[in-house]
Amino acid sequence: MSWQNTSLIMLRTLLNDASCSTEKYTDDRLMDLLLTSAYIIRIDINFNTTFTVNVGKQTISPNPETQTDGDEFISFMVLKAACLTDESNFRTAALLQGVSARCGPATLTTSNYGGYLKELLTAGPCKSYETLSDQYNFSYEGKRIIKSVMSPFVANDFDPSNQLGSIGSADLQNPFRQRGY
Repeated sequence: MSWQNTSLIMLRTLLNDASCSTEKYTDDRLMDLLLTSAYIIRIDINFNTTFTVNVGKQTISPNPETQTDGDEFISFMVLKAACLTDESNFRTAALLQGVSARCGPATLTTSNYGGYLKELLTAGPCKSYETLSDQYNFSYEGKRIIKSVMSPFVANDFDPSNQLGSIGSADLQNPFRQRGY
């Protein structure tokens, strides 16, 4: 089974679109969503493997199934695709949702569908993706990267106004001082 088949089955299951008779989304549409998600998650998540996603050719290289972090890549790709689908459904429902009125006998109705979709966005695949990506990025590798970014700013007494940093006095031994460097 290829990553395409695996991810399609997983995405259909998350979207509750895995019925035997009628499916809301075509395989082509879901594959477009998965590849778009794969393109996005490469930026969001710090994988050990550098994945290259070509949306036009519908390829991901190297093959996620052969990589040590391939299962994580596929899982994040599916969660992000489900999140994008839910966001799209929420936007559509919000545009279509409104007030319906009839003149006789007078009836006024509103729909709560948008509220339910909003709840899905705050507790469904979007929230899962956000939480799990934070946990994954702040794991050992993520912590190591963040530590290297944050380490130059350990001192809390940096004063940029005197151009001396946290030293507090001129570094007269510095050969580059007053030379425009």
